[in-house]
Amino acid sequence: MKEIACNKEPTQKGDGSSFFNKCLDQALRYLSLREHNRRELAIKLRSKGHDQTTIDSVLDSLEDDDSLDEERYVRAFVRSSNKRHPEGKSLVLQRLAAKGADRHTSERVVSEIYTPEYTSELASQARDMILKKGKATEEHQIWFELSKLGFHGSFLDD
Repeated sequence: MKEIACNKEPTQKGDGSSFFNKCLDQALRYLSLREHNRRELAIKLRSKGHDQTTIDSVLDSLEDDDSLDEERYVRAFVRSSNKRHPEGKSLVLQRLAAKGADRHTSERVVSEIYTPEYTSELASQARDMILKKGKATEEHQIWFELSKLGFHGSFLDD
C-alpha cells in the first residue's frame, strides 16, 4: 500500500495523537487482514468509537490511494465465497448487497467473472456437493437444490 497523505489538519487529543491517525491505523489493520468494502469498514470503525466525520475522511483517503477498492473487494469476495461453497450469480449478488457492496460495481464485476464456462463449472461442483451430502437423489430434487444456491438456466441440463 502507498503512503497515505492527508491535507486536513487532524483534531488533536490531549496526548498529541490525532483522531484521524488512530482511525487510519485501525482501518489499515482491518485491511491488512482482508479486503473490505466502504460500508463494512465504516461500521467496524464506528464500533471502535470513531466519529463519522473522521471515518469519512479516512475512508476517502484510503480510496484515493487505492488501499480501499470496491472492485477488488467484490473480486475477493466472489473468489473466497466460491472456494468454500459454489454459488450462482444471483445468490452472490444478494450476499454482496447484504454486505453493503456497491450495487453497480458488484453487478459489473460479477457479470465479468460469471462467464458461461465459469458458471457451468460452479454448477457442476455444487451438484457434486449436493450428491455427496445426500441432499437429493432425483433430478428434480437436484435442480431444486441448485436453484437454492442461485443457479438457474440451461447449464443445469448438463
